[in-house]
Amino acid sequence: MRSYGRFISSALFLLFGENMITAECDKEGRLQLRPDLRQRYGRKFFVVEAPGELVLLPVAEDPVKDLQKLGRKLEGYTIGELKEKVHRQAMDEVGA
Repeated sequence: MRSYGRFISSALFLLFGENMITAECDKEGRLQLRPDLRQRYGRKFFVVEAPGELVLLPVAEDPVKDLQKLGRKLEGYTIGELKEKVHRQAMDEVGA
Protein backbone atom coordinates (compact mmCIF):
# COMPACT_ATOMS: atom_id res chain seq x y z
CA MET A 1 0.00 0.00 0.00
CA ARG A 2 1.37 3.42 -0.97
CA SER A 3 1.82 6.14 1.64
CA TYR A 4 0.39 9.53 0.70
CA GLY A 5 1.93 11.44 3.61
CA ARG A 6 4.53 13.16 1.43
CA PHE A 7 1.88 14.06 -1.16
CA ILE A 8 -0.41 15.53 1.48
CA SER A 9 2.45 17.52 3.00
CA SER A 10 3.40 18.83 -0.45
CA ALA A 11 -0.20 19.71 -1.26
CA LEU A 12 -0.59 21.65 2.01
CA PHE A 13 2.65 23.46 1.30
CA LEU A 14 1.37 24.39 -2.16
CA LEU A 15 -1.81 25.79 -0.63
CA PHE A 16 -0.25 27.67 2.27
CA GLY A 17 3.46 28.03 1.43
CA GLU A 18 4.25 31.71 1.12
CA ASN A 19 7.90 31.14 0.24
CA MET A 20 7.30 28.91 -2.78
CA ILE A 21 8.39 29.79 -6.30
CA THR A 22 7.79 28.08 -9.61
CA ALA A 23 10.81 27.49 -11.83
CA GLU A 24 11.09 25.98 -15.28
CA CYS A 25 14.10 24.43 -16.96
CA ASP A 26 15.29 26.04 -20.18
CA LYS A 27 16.24 23.95 -23.22
CA GLU A 28 19.61 23.14 -21.64
CA GLY A 29 18.00 22.01 -18.37
CA ARG A 30 19.01 25.08 -16.32
CA LEU A 31 16.90 26.64 -13.58
CA GLN A 32 17.00 30.34 -12.79
CA LEU A 33 16.65 31.59 -9.22
CA ARG A 34 15.76 35.12 -8.17
CA PRO A 35 18.71 37.33 -7.19
CA ASP A 36 17.64 37.42 -3.52
CA LEU A 37 17.66 33.60 -3.37
CA ARG A 38 21.09 33.42 -5.01
CA GLN A 39 22.39 35.99 -2.52
CA ARG A 40 20.94 34.10 0.45
CA TYR A 41 21.84 30.53 -0.60
CA GLY A 42 24.69 30.93 -3.08
CA ARG A 43 25.07 29.68 -6.62
CA LYS A 44 25.99 26.00 -6.03
CA PHE A 45 23.57 23.33 -4.87
CA PHE A 46 23.48 19.62 -4.30
CA VAL A 47 20.51 18.19 -6.18
CA VAL A 48 19.05 15.33 -4.16
CA GLU A 49 16.58 12.99 -5.82
CA ALA A 50 14.06 11.77 -3.26
CA PRO A 51 10.92 9.73 -3.94
CA GLY A 52 8.62 12.01 -5.91
CA GLU A 53 10.70 15.18 -5.59
CA LEU A 54 13.98 16.97 -6.15
CA VAL A 55 15.58 18.86 -3.28
CA LEU A 56 18.14 21.65 -3.68
CA LEU A 57 20.63 21.91 -0.82
CA PRO A 58 23.09 24.82 -0.81
CA VAL A 59 26.77 23.90 -1.01
CA ALA A 60 28.74 25.68 1.70
CA GLU A 61 31.31 28.19 0.44
CA ASP A 62 33.65 27.29 3.31
CA PRO A 63 32.59 23.92 4.79
CA VAL A 64 35.42 23.87 7.36
CA LYS A 65 34.34 27.25 8.73
CA ASP A 66 30.72 26.04 8.89
CA LEU A 67 31.78 22.87 10.75
CA GLN A 68 33.81 24.94 13.23
CA LYS A 69 30.77 27.13 13.90
CA LEU A 70 28.57 24.06 14.34
CA GLY A 71 31.18 22.43 16.60
CA ARG A 72 31.15 25.43 18.97
CA LYS A 73 27.44 24.83 19.57
CA LEU A 74 28.22 21.25 20.63
CA GLU A 75 30.88 22.08 23.22
CA GLY A 76 30.15 20.60 26.63
CA TYR A 77 28.17 17.59 25.37
CA THR A 78 29.48 14.06 25.78
CA ILE A 79 29.39 11.64 22.84
CA GLY A 80 26.57 9.76 24.56
CA GLU A 81 24.53 12.96 24.96
CA LEU A 82 25.07 13.84 21.30
CA LYS A 83 23.99 10.36 20.19
CA GLU A 84 20.85 10.64 22.34
CA LYS A 85 20.09 14.09 20.90
CA VAL A 86 20.46 12.80 17.33
CA HIS A 87 18.31 9.74 18.08
CA ARG A 88 15.58 11.86 19.70
CA GLN A 89 15.53 14.30 16.77
CA ALA A 90 15.36 11.44 14.24
CA MET A 91 12.46 9.84 16.11
CA ASP A 92 10.63 13.19 16.23
CA GLU A 93 11.12 13.65 12.49
CA VAL A 94 9.61 10.26 11.65
CA GLY A 95 6.80 10.69 14.14
CA ALA A 96 7.76 7.82 16.42
